[in-house]
Amino acid sequence: MTSVQRMKRFRLPAVLLWGLAGCATLPEDSRPQAADSVCLYNRDLGCVRLRVDSTTPRAVYKGKTYYFCADACREDFEREPEKYVSALLASKYGQAQ
Repeated sequence: MTSVQRMKRFRLPAVLLWGLAGCATLPEDSRPQAADSVCLYNRDLGCVRLRVDSTTPRAVYKGKTYYFCADACREDFEREPEKYVSALLASKYGQAQ
């Protein structure tokens, strides 16, 4: 068996062990979660689910607080809130809130 074959043979188990070890050591994040309706509408799925703290950009619309990944998303929301609220309500994220 060549050294390349040995590396390929042990790569998957090594990656799995490394991944499991990393998951086991991550601290629990107790901050509440919210969905960014602008990112959801724009299909920027990496930013849809976010953790909320005192620095999280937010806007209040019709008595409900909406949270955003960045001030730019908050500003887009404030220009056309109905567009983004309807996208959120139609999604699984809007159903959970």
